[in-house]
Amino acid sequence: MRPHLIDQDLMALIRAPLTGFANPTFKTDLDDWQSPCEVLRDLNHSYWYPRAQIPKMSFTGFETAIEQPVHPDLKAFYLSLWSGALPCMLDGLPISLIQIWNPDDFERLIGNLIGHYLMQKNAGAALTLFFATVEDGSEKIISLDNRTGQILLETPGMGDGEVLAPSLTQFLSLLNLQPAPLNPIEMPHHD
Repeated sequence: MRPHLIDQDLMALIRAPLTGFANPTFKTDLDDWQSPCEVLRDLNHSYWYPRAQIPKMSFTGFETAIEQPVHPDLKAFYLSLWSGALPCMLDGLPISLIQIWNPDDFERLIGNLIGHYLMQKNAGAALTLFFATVEDGSEKIISLDNRTGQILLETPGMGDGEVLAPSLTQFLSLLNLQPAPLNPIEMPHHD
């Protein structure tokens, strides 16, 4: 409903299980891509914590390509943070919220969204835009209906969307971050 609060909803979701940490940092396996949210890298690990996406990426090219605006909630979601994917639970269902690691990752996301759009267009389906994957071995994804803003559980290309929440803000309030896979640690302050 109010896209400008989605960034606050995301940070609240992240902070909730980390209340005992003064300076939490997530520790994940190192890969080749660097991120503005990284605090430190060593030979094997990346130490990071979500931070405001500055400068913000833009959906303008994507909107031009699909000839329609992207729902403001989805733009607010993807343009809030630099972050790794966020493992969450939704009523016992493990999901992963897709986040933007760096500008190249955003370009990869746009490419995937264009592929998703073309598949839907060819099937004559209404436009939904994914923002989470279901981590149960299925092909299911969680998407936002671009017209209504409703959150759907769907199988790509099947047109079988089940409404999970009336809005992205309400959906985020149903989630619990599962910090264990992100190995939260206390980082000493470096000024």
